[in-house]
Amino acid sequence: MSLPPPPHPGFFEVLSSRRAYTTLLYLLLSLATGILAFTYAVTGLSLSLGLAILIIGLPVALLFLSGTRLLAVAEMHWLKALVGGEEAEAPPLLPVGEGWAARLGALVRDRRTWTSLLYFVLLMPLGVVYFTTLVSLLTTGLALVAVPVLSLLHATGTSSVDLGGPAWLAAHPSLTAVLCGLAGLTLVPLTLHLALLLGRFQTWLARHLLVRA
Repeated sequence: MSLPPPPHPGFFEVLSSRRAYTTLLYLLLSLATGILAFTYAVTGLSLSLGLAILIIGLPVALLFLSGTRLLAVAEMHWLKALVGGEEAEAPPLLPVGEGWAARLGALVRDRRTWTSLLYFVLLMPLGVVYFTTLVSLLTTGLALVAVPVLSLLHATGTSSVDLGGPAWLAAHPSLTAVLCGLAGLTLVPLTLHLALLLGRFQTWLARHLLVRA
């Protein structure tokens, strides 16, 4: 029996949600894992096709496809651990069949094997989008939150940081610092909410390409 997805936290409640931070970690690491998965998929497919005319081509192709299924199982467990996709079961390592020969033959014919390859090819561009978007939003939000602190240190003489900018901002430094702080306190939770939504999308994609294909 599948478990229902965990409820989405409130706007500021997300700041204390462990799942939000583990999902953010998964999405940030997806750049590195996406590059590795893409390299494995493209290299393995190229080797399998290039060696197809040789007797060694068949063992290499079967080993590559078996490794793809193994990576699919690992990816679902990785998603479940960090993102929380409890409703998504891990795919079987090899198709059901009587004997190794039948199971390896079914491995080639199984649609899930090829959709798993598609998933790993898509993981790299998705990882680039996840990483650049979340890092840009998170650093901007944290920088805005730091503006009131830096402004206070500047006013007390503890810090000599210049918070200058356009003339109308420089003419009202206190108001500018407050507005920046409020904007940062809004942007940081929004970034975590976006991470949760992207994590759910990634779980949905993995469930349909790795499990239910």
